[in-house]
Amino acid sequence: MRTPSTPAADHLFHYQGVSCLVRALEGADILQLYPRPEVAAALAAYRPSYQHQEHPLQDWVQRLQWLAQLDPPVEREALVLHRRTHTPLGFLAFSAVDLYNAKAEASVAFFRGQGSRPALEAVHWLLHTAFTDLPFHKLVFCVHPGNRSAIQFLAGLGIAREAVLREELRTANGQRTDLWRYALLRPEWLGSLAQSRLQRLAPLRSSP
Repeated sequence: MRTPSTPAADHLFHYQGVSCLVRALEGADILQLYPRPEVAAALAAYRPSYQHQEHPLQDWVQRLQWLAQLDPPVEREALVLHRRTHTPLGFLAFSAVDLYNAKAEASVAFFRGQGSRPALEAVHWLLHTAFTDLPFHKLVFCVHPGNRSAIQFLAGLGIAREAVLREELRTANGQRTDLWRYALLRPEWLGSLAQSRLQRLAPLRSSP
């Protein structure tokens, strides 16, 4: 697998879709969006390991800037917006990128417009980018056992649970919690019924 440079990796995180826009997350986005209660709730599901409330916002901005300097990239994060109104809807990310083994952890969270066509198109774009443009062989999704909506969504995409990570994280109140790890392989996705269904519900805009 070709190791992309940082500019090439950033270019992949720009998409003008039929109903959504996707662009690389910026520090100003963190400062503007993270303090909102609905965004904070989404972040807890989006990255269970983040515990963002324990760190100043500027720490997250500096982390984003530091990650952008790494080449080859180990993490890329994007903001999803409504195409017509440019209203922020949610976040997408590839993290723990392992280019040698062609795998990464994927994260998805919407604090607005969950289940809408823009949200579905953004997820469709994420999977297409992973398995066609990069391409990865394996995507991993880590989910809290109580996040039933995410579990149902992954099941609808044909993404199977492959492991239970016991007492994986320390929560804000000091308790330990499991994570469920789901995984999707490239051969399982390409040509699958789930891919065809997503293509009908939220088709991608062809590149010019």
